[in-house]
Amino acid sequence: MKKLLAVLVLCTLGAAGAFADLALGLNGALYIDDPADYTAGDVWSAFRNGEGIYYGLMAELMGKNLGLGLQFMGSRYTSAFGDQLLDLDTNLYLSAHVLGSRAVVDPMLDAGLGYIAKDWARRSLDEDLDNPIAATAYWFLGAGVGLNVWRLGFYGKFIWHFPMGAIQGTGALSGYPIEEFGLKPYKILIGAKFILG
Repeated sequence: MKKLLAVLVLCTLGAAGAFADLALGLNGALYIDDPADYTAGDVWSAFRNGEGIYYGLMAELMGKNLGLGLQFMGSRYTSAFGDQLLDLDTNLYLSAHVLGSRAVVDPMLDAGLGYIAKDWARRSLDEDLDNPIAATAYWFLGAGVGLNVWRLGFYGKFIWHFPMGAIQGTGALSGYPIEEFGLKPYKILIGAKFILG
């Protein structure tokens, strides 16, 4: 995972010269199995109450119509077995801003690579500090719309996940039970960003 993160950061920094603006922001993501099981009210309630939400940071280098972004999202929670676990999701993506990255109404299309992992939140329980309990890489496609007012932007995206290969990791060492890991097929992302000129 450390190597993947290093590559993602270097790619983002290496491409910085091709973009005019930098956006920095906060986001939250709700991971879901079937969109048909959720109404708009259910989604709003989940975000309002923080139920099942991964919180994180984003940075996007933006050109006139193209952006290169890096975002991290995480969730620390108590499992059904009473353990403190930590899920982390890292994404590198290209975003096509259809009307322009600084347009007031900003429809966008995303494509990118992700890496999501589950591990112990308490290091004292971790029998293998170099590897997560479970992890998988994936690629994704997304579509969304943003609203930009001066340098402040708000956006929402719907993202489709496509796993790459089998789940990797240590699993439940010593037979200790953990909750089942699996990348859900979709996520709904809501965020706010500040655009630096």
